[in-house]
Amino acid sequence: MIWGKILGGFFGFLFARFVGLLLGLMIGHWFDRALSRAMHQGADQPQQFVSTLFAVLGHLAKSKGRVTEQDINYVTRLMDHLRLSESARAEAQESFRQGKEPNFPLVERVQKLRSQLAWRRDLLQFFLEQVLTIALHDGQVEQSEYEVLLRVTEALGFRRAQLDILLQMAQASQRFGGGYSAGGQSSGGRQAPPSRNQLDDAYAVLGVARSASFSEVKKAYRKLMNKHHPDKLAAQGLPPEMRESAQVKAQQIQAAYELIKSQQSN
Repeated sequence: MIWGKILGGFFGFLFARFVGLLLGLMIGHWFDRALSRAMHQGADQPQQFVSTLFAVLGHLAKSKGRVTEQDINYVTRLMDHLRLSESARAEAQESFRQGKEPNFPLVERVQKLRSQLAWRRDLLQFFLEQVLTIALHDGQVEQSEYEVLLRVTEALGFRRAQLDILLQMAQASQRFGGGYSAGGQSSGGRQAPPSRNQLDDAYAVLGVARSASFSEVKKAYRKLMNKHHPDKLAAQGLPPEMRESAQVKAQQIQAAYELIKSQQSN
């Protein structure tokens, strides 16, 4: 990288001759270093997203005392669902193994990802939502798992209250359908009239109360779709392997909104 030094030196010389030239070269050098570092981190970002996800998965599995056969099967199905390449699969397996170690630096690993994502909160939230989906793969979150989730949440820069809200939404999403479960497909629309529980879950998926007005529902829906649009997340650095998961999440938000809309218009 030399363009920063070239431009800095050129404009510095125009404004202050030789003193400006030296100052411009110095500023350009700093710019070139910062740009090179940012480009290097950007290249590693997608790989770090997936590997950190599997490291957290390993730590979650081990937090219950021992890693079960169900945990192993889930990890395998998740790798299949993400269509990981041979090298990416090997790295994910190694990250899962590292996450199981008693001295695994969970907070430091997640904070490193947070730094690489350059404080893009929509992408950080999507990562946390994927972790919650993983934690719920067996239908429940034990206290030991919750403590891990809290550490991950805080390392990502979110608060405990936000974790509890997102966890409730993830639980509702699991009941409502449409989210992935290591290879699951979107459940889309329904033919039969929805039950009260289905409607309750649809409201919870959007993060609004059952008593919310349609304008409040619509506002929540638009906010969520803005955060979870696959193209927007991809522009922020979402790995290609995670794009289908983002699409399924967006489809689920859409399905919950359409269900509420159909009932409120009746």
